[in-house]
Amino acid sequence: MNDVDYVRDLLKQTYATEYPHEIPHPKLEEVIGSVAFDYLEGTVEGENPNGETSRDGNPYLWFKHANKSILSHRFISAVTLGKWVPRECNIDHVNHNPSDNRPSNLRITTPRDNAGNRREALLSDLASFDTVEAKLQSLKTPSHATSSDLDDHPPAEQPDTGYSLSVGPETRSGRPLYTGETKPGSSSGTYHGTTFGSWHWYPDGSVPDPNEYVKHT
Repeated sequence: MNDVDYVRDLLKQTYATEYPHEIPHPKLEEVIGSVAFDYLEGTVEGENPNGETSRDGNPYLWFKHANKSILSHRFISAVTLGKWVPRECNIDHVNHNPSDNRPSNLRITTPRDNAGNRREALLSDLASFDTVEAKLQSLKTPSHATSSDLDDHPPAEQPDTGYSLSVGPETRSGRPLYTGETKPGSSSGTYHGTTFGSWHWYPDGSVPDPNEYVKHT
């Protein structure tokens, strides 16, 4: 079995996405619906260096979602695959720059086996980036997104709204307002909806004014 087929088969199995001592990952669709990001550029709003760097001094990046710290390259990989990557697998940066989290720069590598071998597959061998981006664009209301939407559904025709339907308000023109709509959040917080279909998490006791422009927090 070649490396790509091996990794494909691994991703079909049941596996752990974090070690026992780590905080569990939230649902992928929850993160997609509440975090502003540019998929093809591999950037996430609010990401910061995590303290580790490459030999060239380029930092690895992470962002916070509720009480979970998420590495940006693992998030972009998960968006590509429609599911979180096995925790035992590494995500390598092809150009050795851990700040460059474009999906085209990422590949999954498995742990070494008893013979000292490991398998690897570029994300480009596992999914079509254009298809993933089109499906993200078609999700008019991110709160309705599911990992199966990214994996199975064809991209929907976009209405003429005057702005892009990319996930994340910073990719759209205009200035969104809070709508007053809410849905339960995790870690003692609530998600508040915007006129652009995105959802922003606020801790309990902190409520945005529906007449205010959206603040990126």
